[in-house]
Amino acid sequence: MDISLSNNIENILKAKVSEGIFKTMDEAITFAIKFAFIDNNISIEKIESLNAEIEKGWQDMEEGRGRNSKEVFNDLRKRYA
Repeated sequence: MDISLSNNIENILKAKVSEGIFKTMDEAITFAIKFAFIDNNISIEKIESLNAEIEKGWQDMEEGRGRNSKEVFNDLRKRYA
């Protein structure tokens, strides 16, 4: 069977093979499919959506639109104290 992966997913899986977590791309893909669809009932679309949100957050931080952790934790302490 032939499958197509987004560049992002393919790069993640290749990195896991390079790190030695998986022996082959087939093993990595099999695990990813099992994990996403069987173990966690999560869709590829949801994963890609979350990845896009994470990327947006990183871009915001790089462009100065973020807050440091001390500010965030202080606000949380005030809100939930």
